Amino acid sequence: MAVNIKDNSQLEKDHMLMGIDLGTSTVKVGVFDLEGSTQAYQSAEYDLAYIGKDMVENDVEKYWKTLAALIRKTIEANKIRPEEITAVSVSSQAETIVPVDNDIRPLMNAIVWLDSRSSRQAREISEAFSPREMYMVSGQPSCDPSWPASRIKWFRENENDIYNKAHKFLLIGDYIIYKLTGRLYGEPTTYNSSYYYDIRNNDFYQPMLDYLGVDREKFPVIKNTGTVIGNISKGASWETGLSTSTRFVLGSLDQLAGAIGAGNIREGIITETTGSVFCMVVTTDKLLFDYEHGIPCYLHAIPGKYCLLPYSMTGGMVLKWFKDSFYRQEEKQTGEKIFELMTDEAGIVSPGSEGLVMIPHITGAYIPENNPDARGVFYGISISHNRAHFVRAIMESIGYMLKRDLEILDGTGIKADRIISMGGGAKSSLWNQIKADITGIEIQVPENTETAVLGAAIIAGVSTGVFNSFEQAVKKSVRIKDRYIPDKSNKKIYDAGFKKYKQIYKRLEDTF
Repeated sequence: MAVNIKDNSQLEKDHMLMGIDLGTSTVKVGVFDLEGSTQAYQSAEYDLAYIGKDMVENDVEKYWKTLAALIRKTIEANKIRPEEITAVSVSSQAETIVPVDNDIRPLMNAIVWLDSRSSRQAREISEAFSPREMYMVSGQPSCDPSWPASRIKWFRENENDIYNKAHKFLLIGDYIIYKLTGRLYGEPTTYNSSYYYDIRNNDFYQPMLDYLGVDREKFPVIKNTGTVIGNISKGASWETGLSTSTRFVLGSLDQLAGAIGAGNIREGIITETTGSVFCMVVTTDKLLFDYEHGIPCYLHAIPGKYCLLPYSMTGGMVLKWFKDSFYRQEEKQTGEKIFELMTDEAGIVSPGSEGLVMIPHITGAYIPENNPDARGVFYGISISHNRAHFVRAIMESIGYMLKRDLEILDGTGIKADRIISMGGGAKSSLWNQIKADITGIEIQVPENTETAVLGAAIIAGVSTGVFNSFEQAVKKSVRIKDRYIPDKSNKKIYDAGFKKYKQIYKRLEDTF
């Protein structure tokens, strides 16, 4: 559905797009002109409730109240006329589940995706369904306690009153869509990890619904990413300051919106995010399943495209752990610049860290090792090593992890011609250069680092006719700030380091 505006030059001059990124602990709002330039940006945090062992919840209204106030603040602080915002879309976390009653009121706190209370239920689902067959249905190589299917089973067995009263089981993104529009819709990419959605047929998987004892009416209507479902409701307009003339467009999973906001819209481009966790988005033109290595397969936010999402729970978390453990005094003196100090020290160390190699799996190894019992290792420590060597070895270990994933992807026929780096790790020039040298592939860093917010705005713009295509939108909106070309003189050193990295893990695998 396109916006019918006769004077396109007036549209380019006066109109803007809003993107929202609903994260695990932070919500972000950005307003962009039609050239992708940021006109306004705000963020706010909300604390999660750790209510017991493996139990993480959040007050559902806290998500909405925080977002509504943030939208109003963004509009008012930047003197934006609400009617100038043509369309808005949401990039959302997945898996966080909200049971609601007939009036769409939450029956309890949202169970956050970090929660693992349904571990037993996840195991039982894995026993009831072939993991290999479910991988071909859901794109997920195993049933994780985070997946909503295990939550619904947990509700049925432990909170039967809530299970019976639930009019709908919503994801948190669905709830925010409802609060903004008054309409109950979901979109496929956030349901990709529900374990009850069939990505081949783009529909709920009936055998899993039968097993869980729920009808499909217990879920919102699923419409494709980019569907214009209506306008901002009067109630939401009153709370947020948005105009009721603003169109609302179904967005996508945050990782996929982030990929679009970084320009990852075709096969051959890979985005990698080194935040607390490490995640890649690998765009493909067809569904690819690699059960041997357990790489999650997802529907892309771009119609007709798909993607693989290799990930590891340990990314920048390793560097933070080392900072917290060995740079406490310096952090008191430098504050937020502590990572700059650590990078400066590591920059003096020669490539290869003088033989020091780290295995970074301090919270378990995920793709492709899939060994939650694995732990971190420093190998090759000598009397000549100091803490700067350890910092560089940590940075190099994430580079090796990236190369290991690329090696697996190469086996599926995927060749990367560039890697776009995002997240906190992308702020480090040294880290970017290390990744380029290890992989032998150019690393690019976008000018706008809030790529999920921008990606949501781009989805809104393409879907309402502001842009003719994702290609046009990316060409106009995404700008690369820095490029890191592989230094061939370091290739021999890093090839040897990568070989040792794999050998160390392989020899220790049975000891974890």
